[in-house]
Amino acid sequence: MPSYSLSSPSLQKMDNSRMYGQRKGIQMSNILGDPFALATLSISTLAWFITFVSCIIGRIQQNGDDDLAKNDPFPTFVWWSCIYCLCLITGVFVVIGSDAVHTYHVAVTGYLAAGIVLVSSSINQLLYSNSGAREAASAGFILLAMVIVIWTFYFGSNPSSTPRAFLDSFALAKESTTIHRSTMNAYGGRPETSNSVQPPQMYTSAQLNGFENPSPVGGIAGPRGSAVPQSYTNSGMQQQPPQSKPGHSPGNDTEVVPPTEYPYRAKAIYSYEANPDDANEISFSKHEILEVSDVSGRWWQARKESGETGIAPSNYLILL
Repeated sequence: MPSYSLSSPSLQKMDNSRMYGQRKGIQMSNILGDPFALATLSISTLAWFITFVSCIIGRIQQNGDDDLAKNDPFPTFVWWSCIYCLCLITGVFVVIGSDAVHTYHVAVTGYLAAGIVLVSSSINQLLYSNSGAREAASAGFILLAMVIVIWTFYFGSNPSSTPRAFLDSFALAKESTTIHRSTMNAYGGRPETSNSVQPPQMYTSAQLNGFENPSPVGGIAGPRGSAVPQSYTNSGMQQQPPQSKPGHSPGNDTEVVPPTEYPYRAKAIYSYEANPDDANEISFSKHEILEVSDVSGRWWQARKESGETGIAPSNYLILL
């Protein structure tokens, strides 16, 4: 591996992703500052208490009525559904409270899908009963099912999708920059062809002046698979360094020449902190409006209102 790639920003971002487990604990501000999380967690908790208390009352009524216990026994499967729903609510609370939605959203989506099946089965067993307590329990399960369906859509959607970005736009604090940086690694990261990575020494036919396919000189053969003899790789090519590309200055640190037109406007759905080792990236805060010149790749050339220009990750932005 070339030595230049060991210190490239792309590899450093991959190294940072291994530190995703070093996060802060549960912070209530992540829930209290997010209206969507606060509303859904509150409704689901209330619905679970209604269901659990109603199930207890329904079971007590069965114990005092022998005919009811014989003709319409209380379904024991409902208790497992109650416990599973409690675990779901607790899990969602922990994930949102610890600001780890991007890390565990796939696992949460799978558990929620299983919860829909369990809750639907419990509704079917309780809804058509003549007991008022069981009907109340089924009403609680219906509320839980509605919240679980909403959660499944939220956690299963891409962060850049319009519905999820709209819901996240109301949150006061959403996803710390450390977790966002590890998310970018899973998203694909910066390509190594960016100007922040020092390119290897490559030569064109014009730069080699006709020496790209010569006959070996003095019995010295070039390296296997190379079109240039070894003597030329050590001397001839060093005398003619590669020409600089337009918009690049000689040296190790090269920067992108910003475009003159920015026809698009984008809104930041998350805050992003630029890599200090990469001069081409820019930092921006949540809800900040940026001007974008090109939206074809995963990294967009953007300009802030202050005039600062640089590249920004596309899945942190939503076009207006």
